[in-house]
Amino acid sequence: MMVDQSVIEQVEPSEPTFAEQLAAARAYAMRSLARRESAESELASRLRRQGYQEEVIEAVLDYCRGYNWVNDERYGGMAVRAGAAKGHGPIKIRFDLRRKGLDDMQIDAAFEQPELDWFELAFALLERRARVAELADFKLRMKWLKYLLGRGFTQDQARYAISALQEREE
Repeated sequence: MMVDQSVIEQVEPSEPTFAEQLAAARAYAMRSLARRESAESELASRLRRQGYQEEVIEAVLDYCRGYNWVNDERYGGMAVRAGAAKGHGPIKIRFDLRRKGLDDMQIDAAFEQPELDWFELAFALLERRARVAELADFKLRMKWLKYLLGRGFTQDQARYAISALQEREE
């Protein structure tokens, strides 16, 4: 059977409509949020990288907020607990949350968790990593102080951890 080529029209693919883009963006957002919790700004950034328009992104974020699928306060609390479990201090966690797009009020609310004692977390991290004999030497003590500061603990928290570990072994 021969097909007359003059009858077949070349149809260029048209731009997807707003509704089609919105449906595709919602599906992408749901898949993304099913994998892991995200801050609003992270989700918006992922949608931008996929090439969605700003109106579509804002509509998807409103939709996700409406179902409480994306919630920066919940994300902040989860990130603080996860960071503490990894041995990160409050300074590092605060920096990471700010980088993820949370504002200072949301970050402060995330840190209001009574079960987290940063002094004891610094002590527990040092207890797992350092040998007490190393803390007798000034240079090694400064090395461990620098280690804790690099992990995001404050000077007070790091000094407490070192002195508490020394006292415990005396």
